[in-house]
Amino acid sequence: MQVQTNAYRAAREGTLERSFSDLIAVVPDVLSIEVVKARLFEIYDEVSILNEDETSILIEIKSDDSVTPYEIHVQPTPEDVQYEQYYRQDQTTTEEAFKQAYSGSELFVRTLFNGDVLSGFYYQLDFLWRIAPDMLFALDLSAASKVISRSYIQYHIENTILPDVQDLYVIHSIYEGGEEQEPSQFWFHTHGLSRAGLTDVELIIPNRLSSYYGIPDLFSTFVNNAIENGNVPINEPVLVGQSQSGYIQVIAVPWEEGLSYVGKQTLSFDLTDIETGEIRLQPMDASYEFIGGMKDRDEIHQQPSCLLFEYKEETGYMECFFKEYADNQELMYYKTNSETARISFNAKQSFGYFNQIFNIEKENENFRFLGKFGIPYSEEEQEHMWFDMQEIAEPTIKGILINQPYFIDDMQEGNLYELNFDHLTDWVIYAGEDVINPTNLYQFLG
Repeated sequence: MQVQTNAYRAAREGTLERSFSDLIAVVPDVLSIEVVKARLFEIYDEVSILNEDETSILIEIKSDDSVTPYEIHVQPTPEDVQYEQYYRQDQTTTEEAFKQAYSGSELFVRTLFNGDVLSGFYYQLDFLWRIAPDMLFALDLSAASKVISRSYIQYHIENTILPDVQDLYVIHSIYEGGEEQEPSQFWFHTHGLSRAGLTDVELIIPNRLSSYYGIPDLFSTFVNNAIENGNVPINEPVLVGQSQSGYIQVIAVPWEEGLSYVGKQTLSFDLTDIETGEIRLQPMDASYEFIGGMKDRDEIHQQPSCLLFEYKEETGYMECFFKEYADNQELMYYKTNSETARISFNAKQSFGYFNQIFNIEKENENFRFLGKFGIPYSEEEQEHMWFDMQEIAEPTIKGILINQPYFIDDMQEGNLYELNFDHLTDWVIYAGEDVINPTNLYQFLG
């Protein structure tokens, strides 16, 4: 097996080379590369063709001060493909769309992200939407061929909604049954982060779980931190949140070494110093088996990836994450500055929909409309609080404060306040059993 120490060193230093981001738009008709070229020159002012043949084209698109490369390939839908079998990001792609796809074409688009990763992903989706406006759905080849719905792409592009970090990857969950046929151990792992210049991320839990609560948020919080800081903090404790038991800290360990620590308590200073040592498979107890071990890893799952362990600062030990979830405690994960800014931007961009639904359903007792506002209490500080919306009539927004302020003394829970739209940072609609927010709104439209 190949030694991957240099890749882990690069990930820790923030210099790991980004892989290509590969998407496919599946369209209902037979498409030619000539039609795609015509669309390109109709849509973009500055397109440079670097290479082309009968089915492919390599181009650069100039915009402002940036140049973005795209490799495009067109082919008929493969005869042996089964789109319905792929993991779907949501359930808005109809069975009829899958049926139409089998007599259509695949439009492959490859690029490299330059600068902000989520902006790069947005621009790739925008490019795909422009050159394949009739797409039925898309496949994210970089995230294990995840199906991205047409409605997701349309909503984000037409409303300038930025993708969430979870949209960059897919989490595969593998589990093994116990004596009572209930899952007794779990292996969660991502696909898709190499295009962000990060290793993928894993979680092995060699125990039963009462629920999956908190696990996706643990992944997204760690990834958001890595993207914001520009590196994977390998073998270093990272504060990601808190629970009733105290702070939640994570240590990311290369899987080759981390497998030997599964099911054990390990002192953090026993970890390999990757600046001077090599990352290799460690000796393991052959009698102790768990899912996600070496026998479960094909070539794809032997690529650079880090296992997440919980770190207890008071003892210096790390161990597998499972207690927080087994006890089903309330967990609060911290948001990065860039994540907070993105959520606020998306809330403002989609607030028109919130307003429309509010005006239609505000008297419906099955609906509740909440807005989160960052209320300034000093020149640079804000306290983020939730309000039950009572009136939305631009430029006036009024809401009842539903939590007691911690920093702002002259505001009280239960009082009605006039709010500034510029301070909006998030919103949510409770509609019966449904919870609607700027991220999943598109699933409820139409």
